[in-house]
Formats: sequence, C-alpha cells, structure tokens
Amino acid sequence: MRIVVLGGGPGGYGAAFEAARLGAEVTLVERDRLGGTCLNWGCIPTKTILRSAHIVADTRDAAAFGLEATIASVDVDALRARKEGVVDELVGQVEASARRLKVRVLQGEGRLAARDRVDVRLADGSTETVEGDAVILATGSDVFRLPNIDHDLEGVWTSDDAVTLADIPKDIVIIGGGVIGLEFACAYAAFGSVVTVVELMDQVLPGNDKRVVKQAQASLEEMGVTFHLGDAVEVVERAGGRMRSTLRSGTVLESDIVMSAVGRVPNSAGFGYEEAGVAFDRRAVKVDEHFRTSLEGVYAVGDLIGGMMLAHVAEEEGVVAARNAVAELRTVGAEAHLETVRYDCIPACVYTFPEVAVVGSGRDSAKEHGIDAVQSVAKFAANGKALGEGESDGFVQMVAEKGTGRIVGCQIVGPHAVETIHEVAVAIRHDLTVRQLAETVHAHPTVSEVIRMACADAAQKCGC
Repeated sequence: MRIVVLGGGPGGYGAAFEAARLGAEVTLVERDRLGGTCLNWGCIPTKTILRSAHIVADTRDAAAFGLEATIASVDVDALRARKEGVVDELVGQVEASARRLKVRVLQGEGRLAARDRVDVRLADGSTETVEGDAVILATGSDVFRLPNIDHDLEGVWTSDDAVTLADIPKDIVIIGGGVIGLEFACAYAAFGSVVTVVELMDQVLPGNDKRVVKQAQASLEEMGVTFHLGDAVEVVERAGGRMRSTLRSGTVLESDIVMSAVGRVPNSAGFGYEEAGVAFDRRAVKVDEHFRTSLEGVYAVGDLIGGMMLAHVAEEEGVVAARNAVAELRTVGAEAHLETVRYDCIPACVYTFPEVAVVGSGRDSAKEHGIDAVQSVAKFAANGKALGEGESDGFVQMVAEKGTGRIVGCQIVGPHAVETIHEVAVAIRHDLTVRQLAETVHAHPTVSEVIRMACADAAQKCGC
C-alpha cells in the first residue's frame, strides 16, 4: 500500500506520518524545508517574535509592579537568531519524525501527472516519478498580493518579509486588520514602531463578535496603534526614501514600510491539478467531507482546500485524509468507514496582547442556525490571578442552548486565552453543558476560573 503526499507542511506531514503509522509505504514530496508556512514563515516565527515583544512591553510596565527596570531595547540580530534557532529546532524534529516513521522525504518540485503518479523535478534538474495507490495533495497557500500594489517596490513587505526581521521600522502602515495584520501590529508597536492599520471593513477581525472586536482594538490603541477602518490603500509609492500611501478617503500616510497583510490564497497553480482532472472551487481544490477530490484515489487537505486556513486544522485534515485513504485501499470493493472533521469545536486564536480565542458559534450565528441561544459574560477584572499578573483586561463569553444548556460557543479575550479555550473545545466536542463545566472545580487562583463563572451564569439563564 503506497501513498504519495505532495507538500510538507502541517497538512502534508500530518497525513504522511498517520499513513505511515497505519502501515503504508509513504513518500513525502516537498520543494523546500519540511514544516511549510507554519514552521518556517508563519505560526512559529511570529509567536517567537511576539514573545520577545511581550517582554519589551512588560519592562515598560515594570513600575506598575513595584519594580525599577531599564526598558529593554531590541537587538535585531539576536532576535532574528533566536527566531531562526526555534524554527530550525522544530524543523529538525519534523525531519526526525519522518526518519523514525520511515517516511521517504523527496525534495523537489512535485507535479500531479495522473491519479496515481507524481513527477518530481529534483535539484539537479533530473525527474523522478513516484507512484502511489493514493495521493494526498497538501500544497498549502501563498501570500495574497493586492493587484494595485507593486510588491517588488522597496519598502513594501508581506508577512514573509516581516518575519525575516531585517530591521525594526520607525513607522509602518499595515494593510489589513485581520489576524496577521493585528499580530504584527502588536509586535512592532511593542518594539517601538509607530503603527497604522488600514482595514477595508468597518471593524478589525472581520467576522468576529462585536465585543471581541471592541476589546481587541481598544487594547491595541492603548499600545499606540492607529486604525483607519472602512478605508483602503489605493496607491503606494516611494518618495524621498519614504513610502507614501494614499487611501480611498484621500488620507495620505507616510512611513518607512508598507506591509500587506490581507490574507492568503490556496497554492494550487503549477502542480498539474487541473490538467490531471481535479475539480476546483475558484482557487481552492474541491473536496467532499472525506477530503476526496473529483479524481478517484486523490485527496486534498489544508489551506489548499480553503475553509479554516489554520495549521492545526490542516494537520487534522491530513490525519483524517490519511485514515480515509488507507481505509478505502483496504476495503476495495466494499464500503469503507470514512471519517470527517468537526469544525465547530476547533479553536481559532489571535496572539495579540491580550490574546483572543474563539470556538464554536456566537449567539447571533447560533440563532441563524435555529438554536435558541443565551449568552453570558464574565470579566477578568474580577479574577485574582489576572489581577495579580496585571492582565485584567478582557472577558469570557459563553454561548449555550436555552433549556438544555448545551455549549455551542465561547469567545475569550484576555490572559492565556489561547490555552484556556481548549476546555470549551472539549466540552463542545462531547456535547457537555454549561452546568457540567460550572460544577467542575477549577484550581484557584487560575484565569480559567473565569470560564467557570461564565458557565454558572449561563446555566442560570438557560434554566438547566
């Protein structure tokens, strides 16, 4: 049983490793280093940078903790070295896992030649053909480039440029107020840059709950970030060694750097997918709920298929696709038991100060899906651990079904939000109620006690 995986990011190596665990002979094709965007250009480098930014921000607040401290200054070279060291360590661990599981890693440019064949152009220019009983496509995503901006112009960055840490700009205009834009706004503001964010929509973090948006924006404004909402950058030009951004409203912004942070798009071009017969939904590869493409024996996962373009989502999709591929190969001629992914219990996180984490539905979204929902809010300002740590901004907002108390969603803005959200994710995954979480004793003092407080209030509102 041979499985070929095209793409070595979280979706690809997740699929390859699971297929190997299930007894398949696996070849993983990757043109660059294993780890994909997440390990090399996205999640890991940005969170490493944000940790340094948090330390800088903490030293500025030292007096509030009764401490005398010199404000930390940024050593760009040392910061870059630490970031690269963390990335190298994790890439090495992925490579070690591939060796341990006997996954063959083939470095080169892969192209889907047929439903059971991938042609790989190697570094020396030669081509190797790899055959498989199933193929899993996991070629990820690319930075979206705005058509009205010359991204080759000196002083124009994407998120890839931002994590290289060539320098800390004196001032920076960030186009896009989504997750990527806000995380970099937070980091560079902490490092001392004057940061301006321009967002086309009338709110940051489009699609999120209004209470979440209000708190996140207010916290960044306290750090000195300026926002232009409901506006767009029409023209970017270089003048006198500086960048000049002209907005649709007529406002002109000058800065050292203009960073485009308007999201990512599926990386689907140039891999032979369309020529091989794979169907598309715009730029994304079209799949069913079991990650099967229109081409028999070919699956696709991760950013390539659109949806929740998150590393942990891609990895879970890769694991499930591998299980489904193995199940179908083992039950040829019979009906296989195939798995799906429950997206309603997968958290999404923003690593700003404070952190933002959401899972499931908001109250309005729940009602749109026919669920009579109640909402309860508990604030970190009443939490001993949060007060002691000096991070009392924010809240936990629970959403539950009226009557039953079944948890359908949660939004957290506050300290350690990206860690504590998983308690609620487990609850949604197993159809637990707010009453059950409220009756679960939480250690004291912990910030997770705020979840219990919100659940207790929600249980009373639900009548459960």
